[in-house]
Amino acid sequence: MDHRLRRDRIAYRFDKSLEPVLEIDPGDRVTFETFDARTGTIRSDEDILDRPHPAGSNPATGPVLVRGARPGDGLCVEIESIELADAGFLAVKKGEGLLAERAGRYATRIVPVVDGVARFGDLRFPVLPMVGVVGTAPAGEPVSTSFAGPHGGNMDNKHVGPGARVHLPVAVPGALLGLGDVHAAMGDGEITFIGLEICAEVTVRVQVARGAGTKRPLVETADHWITTGEGDSLAAAARLAAGEMVDLLQERLGLGFEDAYMLSSAVVDVQICQCCEPGAFPVTTRAVVSKELVP
Repeated sequence: MDHRLRRDRIAYRFDKSLEPVLEIDPGDRVTFETFDARTGTIRSDEDILDRPHPAGSNPATGPVLVRGARPGDGLCVEIESIELADAGFLAVKKGEGLLAERAGRYATRIVPVVDGVARFGDLRFPVLPMVGVVGTAPAGEPVSTSFAGPHGGNMDNKHVGPGARVHLPVAVPGALLGLGDVHAAMGDGEITFIGLEICAEVTVRVQVARGAGTKRPLVETADHWITTGEGDSLAAAARLAAGEMVDLLQERLGLGFEDAYMLSSAVVDVQICQCCEPGAFPVTTRAVVSKELVP
């Protein structure tokens, strides 16, 4: 069955206490209408980001209850398509981002998107749509949609685009899936704190893997397996993503730790997803391996 969720059905946290705005069966398709990271309040170059978010950051459309999903299962969210709005925005926030000491003033640029091409003044570059926030409710305390964690959340991983499958843990009955914070394009690092933020429509198919025991997000593309990490420092986040990948190689290839560790140093890429303000805001990373090596 196909469903559609309006972009006003949003939450700013992943929280087991939230009432679901939609109930679906495994195998159903859902189109999530999503707001940009500022909940649609930035409409011109004069709308600078010198004030707090209107109600929170990175609104996630949902939550969606998946019937029959139980703690200990895995949730597979296959991203079938991302349809972008006609324009998004880029911005600089005074005193923030990776180059905070050089960011002396606020600035905003509305960026039209026409036929898959972003128009930044006289410059043109292709869009690469991706979902910044996708996750399920944790069993414990709520987690803001600003942050990543074992539940998924604000991973800001540019591989989470059309054709990707995101495997997430089910920690509470029904999983309570939320999705949002689409970027038309985002360079690794997202160094200003802000990608090409844009409203969108994201169509996904949701499946349940019974008893999968999924503990952390795992992203699957046509060509790669991608583990994720987050932490207060780049080292901590990279260590977590790399550790998850070594565990995956041990499991899938039947290797001991030393062999999996050695192999990772030869064939696994550890990459930055978001490092916009290390030390002040969590860093997110990924580790990537080819499916040619790992079935």
